[in-house]
Amino acid sequence: MMRLKTLGARLVIATIVPLLLVTAMLYPIFRTHLETRLDSSRHGATTLLNAEYDALLHGMNESFNQVLAVAELPILQRHLHNVREGALEDREDTLEQLAAMLETLATHFGRYTRLVLLDTSGEELLEAGSRLLPYPTGTRYAQSGFFRGTERLPPRGLYVSAPRLGESRRDGKTVTTAVIDIATPVFDQQGQRLGMLLFTLDWHYLTASLPHAIDSGEGARAVMVDGQGKWLLPDTEEGMRFGDSLAERYPQVWHELATRAQGEILLDDDLLRFRTQDIRAAAESNKAGMIVTPPAAQPWRLGIVVPRPGLSGLLAENPWQIAVLGLIYLLAVVVGMLWVLSLHRQRYLRRQAMEFSREAQRLARESQQYAGEVQDLYENAPCGYHSLDHDGRIVKINRTELEWLGYRADEVIDTCHYRDFVTPDTRAAFDDAFRDVLSAGQEGAAECVLMCRDGTRLPVIIQASAHVIEERFQYSRATVFDLSERKKLEARLAEQAMADPLTGLWNRRYLKGQAAKEMARARRGGSPLSLIVIDLDHFKRINDTHGHDVGDLVLQSFADTARIQLREGDILCRMGGEEFVILLPDTAPEQAMQVAERLRLAVSTTSVEIGGEVVATGCLTYTASLGVARVDPEEASLEPAIKRADEALYAAKNAGRNRVH
Repeated sequence: MMRLKTLGARLVIATIVPLLLVTAMLYPIFRTHLETRLDSSRHGATTLLNAEYDALLHGMNESFNQVLAVAELPILQRHLHNVREGALEDREDTLEQLAAMLETLATHFGRYTRLVLLDTSGEELLEAGSRLLPYPTGTRYAQSGFFRGTERLPPRGLYVSAPRLGESRRDGKTVTTAVIDIATPVFDQQGQRLGMLLFTLDWHYLTASLPHAIDSGEGARAVMVDGQGKWLLPDTEEGMRFGDSLAERYPQVWHELATRAQGEILLDDDLLRFRTQDIRAAAESNKAGMIVTPPAAQPWRLGIVVPRPGLSGLLAENPWQIAVLGLIYLLAVVVGMLWVLSLHRQRYLRRQAMEFSREAQRLARESQQYAGEVQDLYENAPCGYHSLDHDGRIVKINRTELEWLGYRADEVIDTCHYRDFVTPDTRAAFDDAFRDVLSAGQEGAAECVLMCRDGTRLPVIIQASAHVIEERFQYSRATVFDLSERKKLEARLAEQAMADPLTGLWNRRYLKGQAAKEMARARRGGSPLSLIVIDLDHFKRINDTHGHDVGDLVLQSFADTARIQLREGDILCRMGGEEFVILLPDTAPEQAMQVAERLRLAVSTTSVEIGGEVVATGCLTYTASLGVARVDPEEASLEPAIKRADEALYAAKNAGRNRVH
């Protein structure tokens, strides 16, 4: 009995100590992996939060600009002037047009539940959206919050209410939803106050288009509260409803949000990244001169909640990790137990021999099971594995790589050479790497493209080493990684490097590459090739007079106008500043002159709405000078043709601008 107790105590120690040692060994690995996952979650939350912030700011600025643009419509100012002066005949003439226009705006934009026009006393003159009433309606808003907040605003001032519950029309039905009032005073050209314009925005319509509502990613959730901690988003699965107090439901979270402008909060199972947004400070990014809001309604707090990586979640991602960990702990315990049993081997030789035999059988079964699991891991690994003989013939290949290629094992093993699956243009890299493996057992690596059975091509990187016995090569062992996603990302980055971020046009680098292709095609086929160089007239004066923001609008307007005038195969690029180049394949100089003249006329007759006080209509016109030249395909590059077109452009400038030479 005493011997059994001693043996039992030793076995317990032999079990606990290996478990502790294995845990101590694995803990730093899992900790580092969890920290990496946490950094990835932070990055993803920050990216989605910034997109959320930009989308909300863009949506609000778009609504602000629409309200201000409608308030400056001449027909609306004329109607309010007639109401003030009592001109009944003129008022009736414009009333029907104004009502139809407002109803069209409410229907077209889709985001507004109503559009209301008030006189200076607060009486409702016209309403569109929820209903359309004739003048006058008899409703007064003199005591309303938006009227009091707007009646002392200067021109281009905005009053923005806090989100509240209201009514909206959806699919012909009136529903209760969250709305927000945007009001602005209406002035005439002499600066006299004529009345007030109110747009009621469907708040849930706006928030439904934000990135978190469209594609937030698995487990990501949005947080948005006002300056008092009231919930501003639709109802959530956690029980938060519009208007609920976050400060009461989660006081600790609200304390962190209220005391910092931006940052991060680590919750039990989640990670919250947040920042503030004050629409009163957004006037510089829209056309509003001043934005006022009710007290304590601003700033808004925006946040993105993502799951916080944990050990259980990390293990659950791949069940094989749990199996491997279990095997490691099991083997550690078994080793400890065997060590304890070996101490008793001499004293209990006969009895322990039988126990050892049974233990050996058990270990054999476990070893077979482990071997099967290792084989299964090899076959279903997330990357490809294969082995080649000295001639490059496939002697072993896992199921993952076979599925990539679209073949069965019996179709390729001992039958096919692996280089036959490599595309001809990348076969040289594969051959060089395989020679490195064959020579003295060196390691080799190569990026190749594999030809699959269905005709698709798979970019991969192959890393191989040699298995050598008694200094003789036996076979190679290679790991193959799928590079499809990386190649797609590289292609997207390359395309972005070829585009101008302001206008969306191609840049000088793209023009250089396309010109080489088109000139080579023209040499082969003898087709004509022409070039147009465009320079916007007096562009520096536009920047100096109206500011670079207006200059950017002019550049964007020209890009839109030019796209409309050109064919699908024409290549339009921005060379820098206000200079643009158009490459016209299959176009003779005479035809290019017609294209240039058509573009010049379109530019001179297209105005840019700048929303300022430069002209009465709020629009700015501009012109362009254009130089046309023939491209000689025999020349080494496009530069000589650009120089000839520049000379023609300068001639157009010297001749008075707004011309084609």
